[in-house]
Amino acid sequence: MEIDMKLKRRIFALARAAACTAGLVGVAAAAPGHAQSPALKRQGQIVCGSFSGDPKKYPAWNDNMEIAIEAGTLVATPSRPKGPVMRGAVGVSGAILVAGEGGPVEGTAEWTYEFAGKLNPKGTTVIRGQLADIKGGQAKRQCSITF
Repeated sequence: MEIDMKLKRRIFALARAAACTAGLVGVAAAAPGHAQSPALKRQGQIVCGSFSGDPKKYPAWNDNMEIAIEAGTLVATPSRPKGPVMRGAVGVSGAILVAGEGGPVEGTAEWTYEFAGKLNPKGTTVIRGQLADIKGGQAKRQCSITF
C-alpha cells in the first residue's frame, strides 16, 4: 500500500495539527454527530510487519490495544507499558485518521504513524497504515489496527 507524496504530506500536516489535545478537542467540537454519540470502548490489536530497514533484527510483531472513541477523538492505548498511545480523529461520516509521532519512551520521536479507515459501529473496524522511521532512513512497517 503506497501512499502518493502529496497525500502523505496532507496526512502528516493533519497529524501535526491534531497532535495537541486542544486541536483534537476543536475537531471533536466541530463534529456534533459524534459529540452526541455515546462513548465507545473496544479491545483491539495492532499487527505490524517486519521493519523494512532490517527485517531480521526487527521482525513482525503485534500487541493488544484498548480503543476508546469519545466526542470525535480516538485514543488507542497499547497493553505494553512502553508502547506509545496513538491519537486521532473520527469524523461525522465515520472516517478515521490516526496520525502522529511516537518512540519507545514517552516524549521521544523516532517514527511517525499514520492510519486511516472507516468506523464500523456494528462490527469489526480495520484501519490500515504504517510506522515510518524519521531518524535517518526510509524504513517502515506496514500495520493494521483492528477493533
